[in-house]
Amino acid sequence: MNERKIPMQLIGLFDSPYVRRVAVSMRLQGFGFEHVALSVFRNQDEMRKLNPLVKVPMLVLDNGEKLIESSFILDYLDDIASAGKRLVPASGEERRRVLQQCAIALIGTEKAVQILYDTKLRPAEKTHAPWVERCKQQMHDAFGLMETQPASPVLSGAPITQADITSTVALAFAKYVHPAEFPAGCYPRLEQLSAFCEGLPAFIETPME
Repeated sequence: MNERKIPMQLIGLFDSPYVRRVAVSMRLQGFGFEHVALSVFRNQDEMRKLNPLVKVPMLVLDNGEKLIESSFILDYLDDIASAGKRLVPASGEERRRVLQQCAIALIGTEKAVQILYDTKLRPAEKTHAPWVERCKQQMHDAFGLMETQPASPVLSGAPITQADITSTVALAFAKYVHPAEFPAGCYPRLEQLSAFCEGLPAFIETPME
């Protein structure tokens, strides 16, 4: 069966882990798309015309329908993916495992974003150090919990899942914005997964900007 080709537009920058995980997923599933590289900060006025929520990612379908929020977009893509291209199993224990791993990775990502905003966007006098430290602890709790999970089946030749994609994107983003918090070797199992996934064409073609 030929891959289904839909002329879609993905809006947002790949330095957003939410945009990047959608883009990587689309490449792995064989969906062609136009990347519209708009920043919610630098292109706020232009972004507001497309999406009044000024939020990324946004996926514009070929009929003009606009989808927002990465988990919803990924669910839609799985729903229309060709046979064998789903990134989340349809049911059962494996589906729960994949979605649970995604949820934990997204918590780590959320805390990394909160720390970034509180320490880089707020004036120094308005940064609340105890809150930042709490977010750091929660961020590491999330990555620490991912580290305790069994090695991903993808490392043994199984098909890649959304858990692998989201975990890899989350770690790459957190290391990029908070390098001092993630010295080499701090999460060896996650780093092994990340090294494998980042070497795949879909990841190489979707670099953080």
